[in-house]
Amino acid sequence: MYDALGVYLDGAAENEGRTILILYTDGGDTRSAMTFGDAMTLVRASSVTIHTVGFLEHQSSTTRLGQRVRLMEIAETTGGQAFFPSAMKDIEVAYDKVVAQIRAQYSLGYSSTTTAQDGRWRKVEIKLTRPDLKDARIQSRKGYFALYKEGQ
Repeated sequence: MYDALGVYLDGAAENEGRTILILYTDGGDTRSAMTFGDAMTLVRASSVTIHTVGFLEHQSSTTRLGQRVRLMEIAETTGGQAFFPSAMKDIEVAYDKVVAQIRAQYSLGYSSTTTAQDGRWRKVEIKLTRPDLKDARIQSRKGYFALYKEGQ
């Protein structure tokens, strides 16, 4: 799974506009040469929003927990959401929720006060301050890698 994710993200770098991936899996990664950490580095560096759908019902409870955590991390890092349907009929519901979220999204932009072009990870946190939106849920990327300029 991590190798396939890496190949996809590499190709998606050339896409113009918004790119959304729905990653469906019925289990964890068993054969990739790429580690989870390496995959997460690529996930952070990409501009792809990833929603994960983990149909993990045929896994042991110990294995299932670890897979849930990793799938949640992949999705949440990119501003996506993780879904864990317990029956085949619930998978379609997960896809419907992704479509609804895509239609309800806003795009925000900002200019960083940190101007160093050092290639480092910059954490981003978005907060709502309006009391009338206290039940609203924010899904956003957790950060980005700054541009790197040689000699800094």
